[in-house]
Amino acid sequence: MFEVGKSYRFVWLETGRDDDGKSITFESSIVYEVAAVDGALVKVLGPDWTKVEEYMLPPSLDRNEPRDETIINTAGLFFVRAELQHDNQQ
Repeated sequence: MFEVGKSYRFVWLETGRDDDGKSITFESSIVYEVAAVDGALVKVLGPDWTKVEEYMLPPSLDRNEPRDETIINTAGLFFVRAELQHDNQQ
């Protein structure tokens, strides 16, 4: 399902409270680049800061630091879907 080097929008369910204090469930998402796949576990990479213009970088960021890595369990209860992103959709 996942291709290493491609970017996907990962969508999962979250719970929280609305303005009236009532419990709600909603979808949230983020785009990640896939670094590795092992069954239902997908290792993804954080932003590639070398591709961002200097003036847009957070003040204390070092472009030479390795990218953050996160492992997503796509078999988890709160994982909803992953959508392949094309270059202009990120």
